[in-house]
Amino acid sequence: MANPTHPTTPLALCVTTDDFEAAAKEVLPEKAWVYVSSSAASGLSLKANLDDWPRINFRPRIMSVSSLDTRRSVLGQMASLPFFVSAMGTLGNAHPGAEPLLVRGATRKGLHTVISTATSKPLENIMNAYHEEQSHLGHQSPSRLCFQLYVPIDRTKARSLIQRVKAAGYQSLWVTVDTSTLGKRTADRYLQARESLDQGGREEVTEAAAENDYGPAFGGRPVPGYLDPGLNWEDLAWIKQEWSGPIVLKGIQTVEDVKMAVQHGVQGVLLSNHGGRQIHSAPSALMTLLEIRTYYPEAFDKLEVFVDGGLRDGADVLKALCLGATAVGVGRPYFYAMAAYGQEGVERCTDILAEEVEITMKMLGVASLDQLRPDMVNATRLLNEMWRPDAFRPRL
Repeated sequence: MANPTHPTTPLALCVTTDDFEAAAKEVLPEKAWVYVSSSAASGLSLKANLDDWPRINFRPRIMSVSSLDTRRSVLGQMASLPFFVSAMGTLGNAHPGAEPLLVRGATRKGLHTVISTATSKPLENIMNAYHEEQSHLGHQSPSRLCFQLYVPIDRTKARSLIQRVKAAGYQSLWVTVDTSTLGKRTADRYLQARESLDQGGREEVTEAAAENDYGPAFGGRPVPGYLDPGLNWEDLAWIKQEWSGPIVLKGIQTVEDVKMAVQHGVQGVLLSNHGGRQIHSAPSALMTLLEIRTYYPEAFDKLEVFVDGGLRDGADVLKALCLGATAVGVGRPYFYAMAAYGQEGVERCTDILAEEVEITMKMLGVASLDQLRPDMVNATRLLNEMWRPDAFRPRL
């Protein structure tokens, strides 16, 4: 049976970000649903992303809050809210409007958006949609576009891509460092196996997105040459030569690599396990954030720390900020919202998260985000399971 064009649930009945998932499943083709909902192996990494947020509790202070300031500076650019739209590939499989539509919705709400190398549309077209929306808004939105870079094996091609990003006017470059290979995405493997059997055992040929030479195929189906397995710290030198703006390393999962990032002079790190889609049994970004807070708190004065993975409630944005994060990325909820409801879904998803941020700020007793402090949260349950440097030292 073909998927319906519109979900049965009216947009007005979406009151949490979780509501978008069921609506999206109604309208997405099976291949697109498998791509966005799947994770590595048995799903432990994705489960950790979702389960760790509620294991941190607030310690609210009771006082009167008559006004709120939810603005947050990200890499020198102010945003209306302390969260941003995470990089997501092949959005054209969610909605024909794809990335331009997502950008228009986010720009109307003052959100920064990270655009993936794996776009469905050329990066210049996406930037054009952003400028058109800014013009429509009288250039009043603080929103900026950033670019998430998958480094190709061919260095000439890599340099050319960076120059295109630079010429188009993207504000910062988010270099993906956790994809030396693609994780084993189980649901996608099953889908591939069924397709192969239906085709008489012939392997499906993977191709890049129709309008993007750098775009991959679905989930666990890489295009040859698309990911460089040999990417290393020394490569940051030539990337900096090509790119003059802020650089963020996307996919950091240990405090040791945060120290390396500081040593190499980047402007930010995105703590992420790639939405649970890469290494099996990865730490959640929240757990890595606690590692930094515990063992290297000076990092927060040396670069900006972003968190991405599993966030579904605006209140949880404030938990990350209390622990030192600059801002939090939101991915799948926006994919689902756009798939089901288009640009209106993107705006509704933002409104839901924004309201939850504001409600929680009032009940925490803070009028602005700079008043958030580590003692406003109780992270004991996660701290009890956190990695410790001396965990395997022999006891005398």
